[in-house]
Amino acid sequence: MGRQYFIKKEFQSKFIIKFCLIVILGAIISGIILYAYTNQRLGDTYLESLNAIKVLNDNLISNLIYTSLITVIFISIVTIVITLFASHKIAGPLYRLERSTEAIGNGDFTIETRLRENDEITGVASALNEMAEKLRIKMIDIKKELEEVKDSSADIESAIKDKKLSEKELKKQTTRLLNKIKGLNRAISKFTIS
Repeated sequence: MGRQYFIKKEFQSKFIIKFCLIVILGAIISGIILYAYTNQRLGDTYLESLNAIKVLNDNLISNLIYTSLITVIFISIVTIVITLFASHKIAGPLYRLERSTEAIGNGDFTIETRLRENDEITGVASALNEMAEKLRIKMIDIKKELEEVKDSSADIESAIKDKKLSEKELKKQTTRLLNKIKGLNRAISKFTIS
């Protein structure tokens, strides 16, 4: 199975087109500058024409160097600007995702990652938000089950202290407590830890 080079086709296609347009624009600018430097009237006589061609020949290398230098500077500036904006569309959302995953890792399941509509990784943010919501619901279930276990345990402890429990009632309360512990185990079993 070969590599898949186009993962986000729309984003990658736009980026490639922008880069190709920069190269084409650079070639056009280079041609215009070279034409402006070398556009000379040849003259009316044969000798004037030869002299104009000799001057053009003498200046051709320096004109090519100036043209290339101006074109490279222009293309570099445009490339830096375009790559800065393109990378910002990825780096900004990645930074927000990183902060959100840290918050979730620290136990904050109320976090919601919000990205701009046209950001490239909105699908990842949606999946992260869905995961945080599911974790929050599972933790609510676990807390509820744990509270019920604590209440049952406190009821049994209180009844034992007051010596109000018969053996039958103690078995009933113990069974209820064991059922709550099973419910807590079911809630915990929704998590894969090994």
